[in-house]
Amino acid sequence: MNGRPLPTAFGDAAGDVLLVDDFPDTLALYDAMLSENGHRVRTATSGLEALKKVEDHEPELVLLDVSMPGMDGFEVLRHLRERRSGGPAVIMLTAARREPHAIEAGLKEGADAYLTKPIDSRELLARVRAALETFRLKRMLEAQRRDHIAMLVHDLRHPLSSLGLLAEVLDADDLPALERQSAVSQMRGLCREMARLVDGVLVASRLEAGVFSVEPRATSVRAIVQPMLAVFTPVATRRRVALEFEGSLELEVYADPQKLRQALDNLLANALKLTPRGGRVRVRVSQHLQETVFEISDSGPGVAPQETEAIFDRYRQGSHGRAAGGAGLGLAIARGIAEAHHGTISVATGDLGGAAFRIVLPAKN
Repeated sequence: MNGRPLPTAFGDAAGDVLLVDDFPDTLALYDAMLSENGHRVRTATSGLEALKKVEDHEPELVLLDVSMPGMDGFEVLRHLRERRSGGPAVIMLTAARREPHAIEAGLKEGADAYLTKPIDSRELLARVRAALETFRLKRMLEAQRRDHIAMLVHDLRHPLSSLGLLAEVLDADDLPALERQSAVSQMRGLCREMARLVDGVLVASRLEAGVFSVEPRATSVRAIVQPMLAVFTPVATRRRVALEFEGSLELEVYADPQKLRQALDNLLANALKLTPRGGRVRVRVSQHLQETVFEISDSGPGVAPQETEAIFDRYRQGSHGRAAGGAGLGLAIARGIAEAHHGTISVATGDLGGAAFRIVLPAKN
């Protein structure tokens, strides 16, 4: 990362380009084509001049001729990739002939592409645009990952700080038995919260790597929902939120109990976090035809229509989620778990006035 700001519009094709070639006519031709398409173009007629211009201002993309007198393109490429920043984001080599050994050598030295002259104008413009868009997307994702890690660390700092304070309380010799019991209970709850955060990161990583799997089996709704309610009812009580269940615990669902429970935990935790004091959160389970529907609705602020898809993205959050804090992994994990069961997840405005998240799972085939 070289510290340049993110582009204001991802679809903007304009970029900082440096053209390096010892033929002035070639430079003039490429300069005209790229400039007409909005790129900011500089030129250099030798390797040494190119290195100086990169030192003055590092471009996003370098179009570098291989065959130049003195310092050739491969040597320039090596110098650029040895820069502390790794050099310009994209380096494309150009040559008059397509030589396999030269292509292999260039790619080993860190080139991103190899173009053979004469280069068709449409191909040049398309390759430059695609390379810049790919680079900007990677940069954007890297920035989002850093933000995500920062939020996760923030999430873990709170329970860690609270555990330290509770440990000091327990260290007192004259602490009454009831207060000691309460402190121990709080510590256990904080440990569960930290474990949930860590488990969430592990699941999110496995989902992203494509190695996440579920082991569905016939199980009762009671086995999944009852332990969940037992954990979250005290949380709801502390927040002065009414937590309700609607449906039959005796219904049978075909799912991986542990993974489905994790998805529902995430939805319920979000609902309780975003519902104001005096509000309501409802867990409802029903069956329709060959589907089982788990719905968690609340009387909180709801989800804006334009955010109903974005909130399930690991690297994006809805406005209310950002305001409440948190790493934002919960909904992405819930979506991954639902899809691993060949099910779906969606959100809409519920009858309680806030958001209603629905996980729909098919019956066993």
